Amino acid sequence: MKFLLVLINFFDPSLEKAILFAVGNTLVCEDLEEAKILSWSGERFKVVTVDGILLTKSGTMTGGTSGGMEARSKQWDDKILEGFVKKKEEYESELEGIGSIRDMHVKESETEGKKSGLEKKIQYAEIEKKSIEDKLSNFSREKGTIKEEIKRISPELKKLRDAVEKRNKELHTLEKRINEITDRIYKEFSKSVGVANIREYEENRLKDAQSLAEERLKLSSQLSKLKYQLEYEQNRDMSSRIQELESFVSALEIDLKGVHTKEAEAKLAAEKVTEEINQLKDEVKEWKSEAEDREKEIQEWKKKASAATTSLAKLNRLISSKEAQIEQLIGQKQEIVEKCELEQISLPIIPDPMDTDTSTPGPVFDFDKLSRTLKDRRQSDRDKIEVDFKQKMDALISEIERTAPNLKALDQYEALLGKERAVTEEFEAVRKEEKEKADRFNEVKQKRYDLFMDAFNHIAGNIDKIYKQLTKSNTHPLGGTAYLNLENEDDPFLHGMKYTAMPPTKRFRDMEQLSGGEKTVAALALLFSIHSYRPSPFFILDEVDAALDNLNVAKVAGFIRSRSCEGARTNQDADAGSGFQSIVISLKDSFYDKAEALVGVYRDSERGCSSTLSFDLLKYRES
Repeated sequence: MKFLLVLINFFDPSLEKAILFAVGNTLVCEDLEEAKILSWSGERFKVVTVDGILLTKSGTMTGGTSGGMEARSKQWDDKILEGFVKKKEEYESELEGIGSIRDMHVKESETEGKKSGLEKKIQYAEIEKKSIEDKLSNFSREKGTIKEEIKRISPELKKLRDAVEKRNKELHTLEKRINEITDRIYKEFSKSVGVANIREYEENRLKDAQSLAEERLKLSSQLSKLKYQLEYEQNRDMSSRIQELESFVSALEIDLKGVHTKEAEAKLAAEKVTEEINQLKDEVKEWKSEAEDREKEIQEWKKKASAATTSLAKLNRLISSKEAQIEQLIGQKQEIVEKCELEQISLPIIPDPMDTDTSTPGPVFDFDKLSRTLKDRRQSDRDKIEVDFKQKMDALISEIERTAPNLKALDQYEALLGKERAVTEEFEAVRKEEKEKADRFNEVKQKRYDLFMDAFNHIAGNIDKIYKQLTKSNTHPLGGTAYLNLENEDDPFLHGMKYTAMPPTKRFRDMEQLSGGEKTVAALALLFSIHSYRPSPFFILDEVDAALDNLNVAKVAGFIRSRSCEGARTNQDADAGSGFQSIVISLKDSFYDKAEALVGVYRDSERGCSSTLSFDLLKYRES
């Protein structure tokens, strides 16, 4: 390896600067591998090989003889290249499966967080382990000392027990002798009284004294009650007695003022504080009630605003469609007037357009001269008649041009008039039948609309109540808000409806942006509101609590329990519909512990099929 400038020995001194500019710090190597190491690893150099391959600092490689790169390129087989291509595709698919670098960083950060949490738990566990081991060592030492103390005290304890037994025997013998002596002394007294011995007499006297004391206590309590009642009656009926007592009480209060001044001051301060607390509590309650009222008013105004926006959009669509129809009719009218002017056809026109109260430009035509059938015809009928009339006119014109004058034209004209009358009568009959069919269709359409709107209004009126019951809690007593809106109230079957649900403390969002649990609660509210309109005998709910947390599971379970057949008898609601039975498939104990019965399904390996177990919870219901 040498510098290229060193290898160039013979050149004109006048060209030295040009050669230095062209060559620079270019190195010369014998093979390509050494050139790659010098050019592409560490500090980069401009390198040229003996074969003429030039490697620049930027990483490009050019030049070379036919025996260099071309010969080496032929060393690779096509199969090996295909294998490398397949491996490349496999590696690319693996990279796509792994994900982007950002996802990997996110997963790495999550795993690092979990790792740090586990390390902290391990540290805490080791600290607890050390403390437990210290406690165990202390307990073992205490246990050893206690065992030694027990061994030391056990012989003394045995001696003491023997002494106690001996003393008990002596006491027993002494008591026996004392009882015999007392029986001999009080033998005649016992016979006169009618008892076996003096001890029985003393026991009887003690029992009598106790019963007498109890009776005296009862009588004294009754006497005190009667005294209090008598004093109360006397004080209530006698005003003089009340005045005497009041003067006596005032005198006592004057005497006790000096003794209880501190106590009175403390009581006054406590009363002031309690009054202030009560006032603050009352103010808080008033503010809470006002806040609830304002929130309800805000929700009502929001509903009114949404309804107004939908109605405005609908009216704007109607106005734009009607304006387009009016412009189209004005254009058709102008075309007809121009045709009539070209064909010199006179049209009946009202001389004073101000009498008609119209704002359309151009002449105003008089339609009073038209027959009733022509007035009642629709646009589609008029278009058809116009097309038929034009075809007939063209046919008649061509026939007149093609044929000579007919002397029987009057007879044929009368025959055609008769046919025209028959066709007109038939057309009137068909038109009348068509009108009856249209009226019948409109009745069915209106009935369908009424039925749908009855169901929709009932469901829309109850869905907010049910959603509040499913979402309210101690922290959020008002619950969430839910409502239904029609995109087109005049013809709801051409458009859809919008269901909006706002959980507590959440702003307005589309249904797609809610979480899985919030969507589940909203769907259950819609289901139960539909049930309130057309109650079904029972529900089958398959793991509806899969996306819910424990708090929402408890709310949904409590709602279903309150709306079940047994709960509906005790808690009847006219808007909520009748009670229903529900079969709930759940894996959460907070859901199925509120059921009336449990049914478990398990695999019976002996019979090779599934079996069931049932458990009645009505026996264990909380009272």
